[in-house]
Amino acid sequence: MPFEKGKAKTGGRKPGAVNKTTADIKARIKSLIDDKFESIVDAIELLEPKDQVAAYLKFLEYILPKQRETKIDISSLSEEELDELLQRALNKVDDSEDDE
Repeated sequence: MPFEKGKAKTGGRKPGAVNKTTADIKARIKSLIDDKFESIVDAIELLEPKDQVAAYLKFLEYILPKQRETKIDISSLSEEELDELLQRALNKVDDSEDDE
């Protein structure tokens, strides 16, 4: 049966549902790392300092979300919106200086 535009989706996985194979592989990798954690740490300590840093950075990719540059097109903002945006930014700078 061909796809009909406007017809509701039926069947299939729900959005965000994890693929069973992916979940299984992730569980196996986690188990492997848990079992071998001490030997992994020992192996990293044997590396040259620059290689240790590279290894740490690789691990961080799986722990911390990558930061993305956010661009704002201010050409479409009104004067009031620009003033409000500028004021909010200045307040954040002031707050961060107070914390130091």
